[in-house]
Amino acid sequence: MTEQTNRTTADLATQRGALPLRNLQLLGIAGPEENRRALLRTAGGQTRLVHVGDSLRQGTIVAIGEDRIILNGGMGQRTLTLPDAPKAAA
Repeated sequence: MTEQTNRTTADLATQRGALPLRNLQLLGIAGPEENRRALLRTAGGQTRLVHVGDSLRQGTIVAIGEDRIILNGGMGQRTLTLPDAPKAAA
């Protein structure tokens, strides 16, 4: 089974400067509600596929929603959301 890349993610992936490169970024979410996975881009440029319960340097993944993930770490709770859709060219 193959999954297609979310159109917003695909568009942003090809735009220079669309995502801050020095921060953890949420790139996409896949799977049914009971078994969602999230694709993240680390500040070091690596991509990671994560599930609820996985640990990162920034914290533990405690929830994965339709458009966001929630991490719980030493500095409290943090939410990452999918990038906004690109603006249409005028």
